[in-house]
Amino acid sequence: MKEKNRYLLKLGLLMSLPIIFSEYLFRTTITEVLQWIVGNPIIFLVNLTLLMALAVLFGFCFGKLYRGVWFVLVGSIVLGVVNGNKINLRSVPFQPKDVFLVREFFALTPNLITPLSLALILLGGPVLYGLLRLIKKWFGEPPYQNMKLSALSALGICLGVLLLGQGLYAEAYGPWELGFIYSLPRAVVEGEPDTSMEWDDLEDRLMDEAPSGKDQEARELEDRDPNVIIFISEAFWNINLLDGDFSPNPIQNFEDLQEESIHGEIYVPVFGGGTANTEFEVLTGISLKTYSADWHIVYRNDIYGPMPSLASIFKEQGYRTEALHPYHHWYYRRDEVFPHLGFDNFTALKDLDDPPTLGPFVSDDYVTDQLIEQIEASEEPIFNYTLTMQNHGPYHEQRNEPVIDFDHNLNSRQETILQTYADGLYFSDQALKHLVDYLRDSDEPTLLLFFGDHLPMFGNNYDLYREMGYVGDETLEELKDDLRLHTVPYILWANYSLEEEELPLQNATGLSPLVLEQAGVEVPKHLQLVNEIHDHAPLIQNDHYTDADGNRYDQESEEYQELMEMYRSLRNRLIDEKEWGE
Repeated sequence: MKEKNRYLLKLGLLMSLPIIFSEYLFRTTITEVLQWIVGNPIIFLVNLTLLMALAVLFGFCFGKLYRGVWFVLVGSIVLGVVNGNKINLRSVPFQPKDVFLVREFFALTPNLITPLSLALILLGGPVLYGLLRLIKKWFGEPPYQNMKLSALSALGICLGVLLLGQGLYAEAYGPWELGFIYSLPRAVVEGEPDTSMEWDDLEDRLMDEAPSGKDQEARELEDRDPNVIIFISEAFWNINLLDGDFSPNPIQNFEDLQEESIHGEIYVPVFGGGTANTEFEVLTGISLKTYSADWHIVYRNDIYGPMPSLASIFKEQGYRTEALHPYHHWYYRRDEVFPHLGFDNFTALKDLDDPPTLGPFVSDDYVTDQLIEQIEASEEPIFNYTLTMQNHGPYHEQRNEPVIDFDHNLNSRQETILQTYADGLYFSDQALKHLVDYLRDSDEPTLLLFFGDHLPMFGNNYDLYREMGYVGDETLEELKDDLRLHTVPYILWANYSLEEEELPLQNATGLSPLVLEQAGVEVPKHLQLVNEIHDHAPLIQNDHYTDADGNRYDQESEEYQELMEMYRSLRNRLIDEKEWGE
């Protein structure tokens, strides 16, 4: 019995290492790790028990327990490194569904490789083999006679741990609360929040409470329906919010256009990446807050049939609907999703003939020329959704001769990152001017919505943001939902009469009905409901919403739960391919 206990102690010690290591990588200090362990001893034991049981289970599969220990140890460390890097760069944890994005990851890998990372990859093989030999020597073979019984016991323990966690920690979600290891199986078994609101009740409420007045008015134009362009500029953001003086102003044209536009700021669901989620909110009016997490990739997981969007709405009005994105057509399944959303055509990287680049990505100026060609080629009014790539990160390698000067005491790595981003932002702003100059001279009425998909990622742990005084010494957990890191500016500009107006901060979903109103298109029922939600709650965040009078309603409140139930009912109805507006 003593020998068995000794092996259990060894196994527990070994499996504690990847837990502590993976927690340290995203909590960033050993003090925070110890505080989490001391403050959540049961959660720590749940993580530990799960790894120990998995080691025994894989030991049975591989014929030797030490092999199972090695496999679980290495696997959990590798996943911990992936999770730590992802959280440090984008405040988004690794999720099991990320394995379906492996193609997307490898598409960007050449831009992420550094000499250090390459050296670590080359050393990986010998190190892993040495670790296997070390575990075999230290661990040996346990005195268990019946490995099948041990494996069945381990399987039962795994299931028991999951069921225990489901009961004790039903409200917890993600690695900050549950620990990284246990958050992975919880993400698999955790379904999306259910809703009890029936479709008829939802539609009755909509018809009773739908907004009226300007939301139902159509803008009258003398000659024809306006072209409508949604132009998402990669990582476009107000760099002047940083503590530094940039010369010339990288976004001068954008700021000038604010004076003749409807403009403001929107809260986007992602930081540093995950563009498809911002795209989804704007095109459909459905908030990512209706899912369990903002990092849920809707395109990859949910859209496998027709779903109403701005594209399908304009298509029903006789518009030609075009999407333009100078990157891989399969990225986030856009080539499959866009037809479901109502796009007639999708022009991607494969359709472009040797396009000029700025660094590794197609230049915004070239993309603007392609957009202009599509406008001129269309006999019908056109709805065009354009998403650029020019200013995509990472920014650790300079892409051009510097054009922006700034004065700040940075190290060489930080200076390169800031220089690369600021220059790219300047060229994006010039492309905006190129497009607007063309539209000013055009005799076709055109409505242009221009904004960025998210803030840029500036190194690990918001390194550059901290150095430039934009955020302070807050922890990664405290910053993951911070408004400062999820707010981007926008303009809604037209080459016909449009009164300048600054709107208050709102979710990106609010742009959908706004575009329809200004284009003179009747707002369909589901977006009338979105308008109703926005009238009451212009800003919905993960743990609360703020109403039009500035009152805060926390996630636990009855008001918040009722609002999200209505929103989820709407989301489910649209994704379930039920028709609205007939």
